[in-house]
Amino acid sequence: MTVLGGLAIFIYGMKIMSDGLHHVAGERMRSILRLFSANRFMAVASGAAVTCVIQSSSASTVMVIGFINAGLLSLTQAVGLIFGANIGTTITAQLVAFKISWIIMPAIVVGLLLSFIPRRPIANWSETVLGFGFLFLGMDLMSNSLKGLSSNPAFAHAFQLFQCAPAAESYILPVGALLGAIVIGMLATFVIQSSSACTGIIIALGNSGLIDIYTAVALVLGSNIGTTITAQLAALTANRVAKQAALAHTLFNVIGVILVILSFLIPCGSQPAFFALIDWLGGETPRQIANAHTIFNVFTTLILLPFIPLFAKVCEKLIPVKDAKVKYQRLEPHLLDSPPIALAQTTSSLRQMLKKAWKMIDCSLKIYINNDEKNQSIVKQLEKREADIDTRQKDITGYLSELMRRDLTKRQAEQIPLLLHCTNDVERIGDHTAIIRAITEKLNQENLRFSAEAEEEFKTICQILKELANSSVGLLSANNEAAISMAQQVQKRIFTILDDSEAEHLARINNGECRPQVGILYLELLEEIRKVARHLENINDRAGMLYTKLPNAPR
Repeated sequence: MTVLGGLAIFIYGMKIMSDGLHHVAGERMRSILRLFSANRFMAVASGAAVTCVIQSSSASTVMVIGFINAGLLSLTQAVGLIFGANIGTTITAQLVAFKISWIIMPAIVVGLLLSFIPRRPIANWSETVLGFGFLFLGMDLMSNSLKGLSSNPAFAHAFQLFQCAPAAESYILPVGALLGAIVIGMLATFVIQSSSACTGIIIALGNSGLIDIYTAVALVLGSNIGTTITAQLAALTANRVAKQAALAHTLFNVIGVILVILSFLIPCGSQPAFFALIDWLGGETPRQIANAHTIFNVFTTLILLPFIPLFAKVCEKLIPVKDAKVKYQRLEPHLLDSPPIALAQTTSSLRQMLKKAWKMIDCSLKIYINNDEKNQSIVKQLEKREADIDTRQKDITGYLSELMRRDLTKRQAEQIPLLLHCTNDVERIGDHTAIIRAITEKLNQENLRFSAEAEEEFKTICQILKELANSSVGLLSANNEAAISMAQQVQKRIFTILDDSEAEHLARINNGECRPQVGILYLELLEEIRKVARHLENINDRAGMLYTKLPNAPR
């Protein structure tokens, strides 16, 4: 029970330390992600950095699955990230291999004291420090209890069943025991869902003397295969490209295991080459196990790094994309655990929704100005397009509701009502389509025309409204000061010309230059345009406070 309790504390410590680091680095995650598209070397470095922060290659790979399913990464970029994630995950094993029991209680005390400070950044660091203390406390409990159990003949005998040490007269590891240990490591990681936690257990077993370095390495190899199950599960409901990325993760680790096993056949003195390297690096058994884990992942990455494009093509052949166009899920649920990215993704979805809503307005206005065949084909789809806008509003609202349940910073929490208001504004823009369409169709059906002056004004107003809509779309992509200033200038122009046009048109009606029936329809149209412009103005006012940056992505 002490061993199991130590394991529970160890896993809990790793979780809260990971959460704390994730929150501390959350705002910087997007900066790291921008490196993805640079080249394969930067992708590997980015993957390693992100995984060092969140302390889990499984979590990193699930994030990659989310990026691909949302259309934020290509397969080649994702493969480089996965390679890096496998290196980054070894940091946990290196940490727990240290003998620093003296730091356990100070870390727990400091972490607890920091938690009483209400400031959010300090609270995040308290999770990190407290988790660090619990991580080593759990490790210490496991190691000490396993040392006591190692003197129990029955318990020790159970571990002898899959000992992988070579016979005295040979350097070759027994095949049956080697494969058995690999399967055990794989199954254990399937259950725990964390190769870092499994490696921690292996280090504790090695430190207690229950297993030797040969068996420990075999278990580590199995653990590296087992950790890929998380990505495979995440990809079940994702698109084909995301499934290819999950396959890349599995193939990477399986190929790495095969390469390491082949190195066991190369003699170096009286032992296999891989273990000779481990001996040369020195250290006690826990450090040797951690080094073996790191060498496995670094070695595999260095071997496969030049072949990343080929590796991606192999995955594409094994899981081909059946449809001509890959379907991307813009509001990817796996990215909810990375709030800055989820918020930027929501802004991206809002931008797409606004583009579609504006196209509906533009089409309805053109019924009077330029109702050509292309515009008529869009008119026939307006009801379907409006239903699509309503669906997108529900999807964004539901996604943000899910995000509200996550642990958010103050700034992240402030983003949610802003995005909800913007989403409602876009939906209302779509609603105005029906009214504008009814007015312009009535003008055409009854062969009613504006006066020459009114027609020129109307064309100018439509052009400025288009500029305003484009500026709103642009602000949801890059909300810098220059873009905000330009949008404000367009807003001022549209409302000025609407006021002037309304006043002049009323004068024309009073002077008998325009028939009242046409004049009323023109004024109604101006009012609808004013309402659309107000909604666009609302979006522009909030856009400067939204997360908009996303890594370069295939579209």
